[in-house]
Amino acid sequence: MSLLCRDQFLRVGKFALLSLALVFVSDWHVPKSLAQQIRIVPSISVLEQYDSNVFFTPKSQLPAGTKADDLITTLTPQLNFMQNTNLVKANLSLGAVVQKFAHNSELDNVGFNASTGIDLSQAVNRVLPRMTALRVFGTYRYSPSTPAFGAGGLGGGVGGGGGFGMGGVGISGPVDSGLLTQRIRTTMYSVGLADSYSLSPTTNFQTTYMYSQLSFGGSYTPTSATAGQSSQTVFDTSTHSITAGPSSRITAIDTLTVKYMFTQTSQAQFGNYTTHGGTVGWGRAWTKELRSSLNGGLTLIEPIPDTSTVGGQRRVPATMFPTGGFSLTYASGSSFLRKLGSDIQEMTGAGGSSSLGGNFLPLLSGMNMPGGIAAPGSYRITLLYNLGVFPSFVQSAGPIYTHMVSLASAAGVTDKLTAQALFNVGRSTFTSDAIGTTFTTYGTTVSLNYLITPTFTARLSHQWLMFDIQSSGLNAADFGFSKHVILLGFTYAYAPRGDFFRSGAFWEGASGASSSVDAGAGKSGSGGVDTKK
Repeated sequence: MSLLCRDQFLRVGKFALLSLALVFVSDWHVPKSLAQQIRIVPSISVLEQYDSNVFFTPKSQLPAGTKADDLITTLTPQLNFMQNTNLVKANLSLGAVVQKFAHNSELDNVGFNASTGIDLSQAVNRVLPRMTALRVFGTYRYSPSTPAFGAGGLGGGVGGGGGFGMGGVGISGPVDSGLLTQRIRTTMYSVGLADSYSLSPTTNFQTTYMYSQLSFGGSYTPTSATAGQSSQTVFDTSTHSITAGPSSRITAIDTLTVKYMFTQTSQAQFGNYTTHGGTVGWGRAWTKELRSSLNGGLTLIEPIPDTSTVGGQRRVPATMFPTGGFSLTYASGSSFLRKLGSDIQEMTGAGGSSSLGGNFLPLLSGMNMPGGIAAPGSYRITLLYNLGVFPSFVQSAGPIYTHMVSLASAAGVTDKLTAQALFNVGRSTFTSDAIGTTFTTYGTTVSLNYLITPTFTARLSHQWLMFDIQSSGLNAADFGFSKHVILLGFTYAYAPRGDFFRSGAFWEGASGASSSVDAGAGKSGSGGVDTKK
């Protein structure tokens, strides 16, 4: 085994041991009399996909004879662990992503991902009654391509891992900005915690902390003298971020939130820089189906090196930028979808129901995530917008100013068939006027998920991605590409109760997700290998 492979195995092994130690920490202090349940659910997915541009680069800039499109076979074995006691609830996912390329065999690779979420709310609440929530989370991902929302969304969802989203907002750190690199070896990990302390019956003080590290290795892109973006233009990035502030329910349907945000970023060949931000947010539940949130504020960037000068000796003065965003979600049931589902079920003989719920396991691209098969007739539409400051990890280090838009929808056509669609846009510019570069990323995904049996599902999807860099100045060099991915995948999960693929069911009841903030109420048990203590 090469030194590189050995190092990667050691890294994921260390993460797994640490996660398992945290998962079973309750055994040290929980009396034997307290009920405890451990579930282990193995799963495996097999994907066949056609990718029109495996190098994430303009085809015109590849060396002559290089085949940009390819057929890829992906195998994803995974283990999901859940532990539930009266005091601690924990989730852990460990998996590998094995890829085989039909034409570009030099791109064959083995990636790893791991994710853990631990809810200590009940344990802490017994000692500090006003402490209403405490969670610890961590992620690890090794991949031959950048896990930004464009690349991360390709191949995602039930039967392919990853699901819909923007790279795991709040977990992935800088990759949430929509930036992309060419195909390059990427290692990413994060650890953090979130808590909530009750100041009054209507007001909680909430804090979060997260440390994330994004590192790059050798490029998988064939060398070309005309390439507009080379492997030397990526920057290792580490980030510490803290948010703190009160959240108060001012009426039965309105919530007011005030937050302070501190971020310190360190990047190779650039140095450290710090941002301070403040926002005021308002959330409202207009009806049982319609919810919205709105926030706005300012972010201060402390003085940073001026990279336009030789050696970066000058400093860019402190600058202020407006930030904010909004979200709008409508979730309901459709008589048209129910009628359409009934007509289809008459031919297929399908039946059953599903409940909605949530979980506290961080989402990573490439994971075989539970859920994805919605209740028949149900649908959800979510519109998100965010304007903020992120670290750039391509072309030039330093902060960038980013607009992000996401429109996602899912509908349960029948008890077994779910349709999903996602549209993402990210547009970023450097906060320094001396760097006249704009990054724009567009991504769309449409998919159908079909439950063949309670433990076996199929997925058919199409993804489109377009990435564009526009530069100005003496060294201006535009760079852009697009790609299409058509995917057919199958996933099997050893969950005897057949709830791994039902939306929300896997996390409810025994997993105890309902005890945490933002998690759904649990009613159904979870399948898998159960162990009572």
